[in-house]
Amino acid sequence: SVMDSVRAKGLHGRDECAKGGSRPAIIIATAGIAVGLMVMILTMSVTRGFKSQIRDKVMGFSQHITVTNAYVGMGIIEDPVTCTDSAFKALSDLELVERVQPFVNKPCIVRTDEAFHGFMLKGIDANYDRTFLNQYMLEGGFPELQDSLGSNWIILARTIADMLGLEVGSKADVYFMQNQVRIRRLTVTGIYETGFLEYDRMFGVSELALLQRLNEWTPDEYTGLEIRLKDYKRIDDGYSQVRGVMNELESINDEDYLVQTMYDTHSGLFAWLDVLDLNVWIILALMLGIAGFTMISGLLIIIFERTATIGTLKSMGASNSTVRKVFLRLASYIIIKGMAIGNVVGIVICFVQQWFHIIPLDPANYYLDSVPMQIGLGWLIILNVVMFILSMLMMLIPSAVISD
Repeated sequence: SVMDSVRAKGLHGRDECAKGGSRPAIIIATAGIAVGLMVMILTMSVTRGFKSQIRDKVMGFSQHITVTNAYVGMGIIEDPVTCTDSAFKALSDLELVERVQPFVNKPCIVRTDEAFHGFMLKGIDANYDRTFLNQYMLEGGFPELQDSLGSNWIILARTIADMLGLEVGSKADVYFMQNQVRIRRLTVTGIYETGFLEYDRMFGVSELALLQRLNEWTPDEYTGLEIRLKDYKRIDDGYSQVRGVMNELESINDEDYLVQTMYDTHSGLFAWLDVLDLNVWIILALMLGIAGFTMISGLLIIIFERTATIGTLKSMGASNSTVRKVFLRLASYIIIKGMAIGNVVGIVICFVQQWFHIIPLDPANYYLDSVPMQIGLGWLIILNVVMFILSMLMMLIPSAVISD
């Protein structure tokens, strides 16, 4: 009611009755709500940022679904996946599939005067989507004129290039271990860095045709296929569709295929991210409890200090429920003010970190070079609504102190 609102504003305002002990209680309660919501926003945005960036980098290296021969990793030269134009078309025509691209993986050792390092060389063709690698290219890039270098080019991660003392334009002797050692001198045309050190130091990129020739494979034979879906959230449905096509190809090509989602091939990494989700729920519960406890304590202080005011209201005929409404209205003002401050501070911190990357991380441990933050309007609204409702429900505890 209007009178309840007026009385609540009188208790909350800076008039003479608010200049006593209750003013610090209101400030503390407001600060508790603000800090609690700010921490919740930062926790949610960091977790979402981590999951989003790591998922994007995993997809950049291997896409949503990977198809390999079932006997992958069984020998020096792995059994290939045979995929003709008709097979590519069958996969590309699937409802959920956006892109199908072949690759050839081949272990190698690069030796220079400074050092040597072994890693997996990934062969890609001209139709391969190079957006991800171009995004993280530090120097050089893919050779624009294939005729000038043929297939004798290689792109390395910065961590490998620094270790070997290589730069763009350097010649690298690459050793391939087969029945006999084969050596190819490749020109470094690009150096990239994703910050995903676990993968950066494991992969280089070169021409698919080169690795096919080294394996003595036909142009239709590959280590595997990378499949990008239109919506990664439907990865299980996409897996079922791809598995169905590969089952038909198994009988045609007399090969056994292994179909895996990115959650299968990177199970340890995504298990770690799932643990982060559990931590988020724990932090949210703790922050809500702390903010609620601060609010309850603050309102109890105000109620105890306003016993004379409560007595006056009751002598004027106000019921217990009416007096409770006055203090609950006061609580709502405090909660809304605290939430407004918490939202502003939390969102500003998120955007500052997004733009300027002030808080760094060690990529060797966290896969990223700075703390990622991602604001989402949907979860932000839900968080505010839930925070307000639960805070108001908690306020029923101190308001029950008011009695005849």
